[in-house]
Amino acid sequence: MSEVKLSIGDREYTVTCGPGEENHVSSLGAVINEKIGQLGDGQHIAETQKLLFSALFLADELHETKKSAEAGNAALTAQGELNQTISTLTAELDGLKLAQKNHANEVEEVRTELTQRREESEECRSELEKVTAHVAALEQEKSALTVQLDEARNAPTQAGFSATLTDDPDLAPALERFADLLETCADKLEAGTASS
Repeated sequence: MSEVKLSIGDREYTVTCGPGEENHVSSLGAVINEKIGQLGDGQHIAETQKLLFSALFLADELHETKKSAEAGNAALTAQGELNQTISTLTAELDGLKLAQKNHANEVEEVRTELTQRREESEECRSELEKVTAHVAALEQEKSALTVQLDEARNAPTQAGFSATLTDDPDLAPALERFADLLETCADKLEAGTASS
């Protein structure tokens, strides 16, 4: 054990302490001496009262320091909780940003597909218009041929010309091909209308 001499007020005290604690004990004695000095030189105050008041001052400072420390610890705890909340909210925000980005990509894909479908629809309409015009032309041609056929049937025989179908061997196959062609066009027109 070590001994330290402390000068407090007008007296000296010898205090024992552990090895290496001499400076610390000396600084504590200096603080007590400073507090007694703040009380003044009052002759009417006894030395024990001076020590008591000094101890009360120090106890009050210690109490205030503890309150400040507790408030600081509470603030640190609150700050830790706030940091945790901020981390959680940041993670949620990052998740929402990622979801928004994915949603924007999906919307862009849908827009692209819609644009392609519109283009395909326009192409189908254009093709339908062409096929409709072609069918109309074939209908006109059929009507003209039917008129010619009727005229040929009803026309009198001139110089050995027969008005029957059996007399013209190419006419019947040509009419059959024409009927097949009209049927194919009608099927395409119906298929184009159904897909639109």
